[in-house]
Amino acid sequence: MKLFLLLFVIFTWPAEAGEYRFRCIETTGLCDLFYDAQGKETTIIIARDSDPECLALFKALQQKRIYGTRGLEDHTGVKWGQAIILTGEFTSKPKRTKSAPNMAPSEEYRDFKITGLKIRFPVSRFVEILEESEVDGPIIMETHFGFDSLFPQGLKIMGKTIDLSKHMVENSETK
Repeated sequence: MKLFLLLFVIFTWPAEAGEYRFRCIETTGLCDLFYDAQGKETTIIIARDSDPECLALFKALQQKRIYGTRGLEDHTGVKWGQAIILTGEFTSKPKRTKSAPNMAPSEEYRDFKITGLKIRFPVSRFVEILEESEVDGPIIMETHFGFDSLFPQGLKIMGKTIDLSKHMVENSETK
């Protein structure tokens, strides 16, 4: 057993490519975080040369404010999670952002090239209420059980429709 663990650590420790759980946290600094299989957090910046289809889907999810979670999270007694799984590779060693007065403090990050993206449904998003709305409440949450309701017109890149079905993970595949 010890030998197996040692071999596992040796072969996975320096890994630069892999599958990571994604989460975006709205802050004044860098917002995009990854969690590897051991739960180690890395702040990232998505590389422009990422797979174009995956990048288009990634940006569409961000526009819909579907940010992912680290795993199951507890929000005042309600446990929920949103799995956004990115596959790819780090394309840089750790770097630091610049710091200046009236800016977010310097942060360490790595560049990451997306080569694959999968979503586990259901996913939920918070919907902003317009000021003219008659709805009075702090939060409206919309839940989607598939890409059909999340993107009813589908997604296109350079005029070609993206096959969203290949970006869906079955519930048993990830936690």
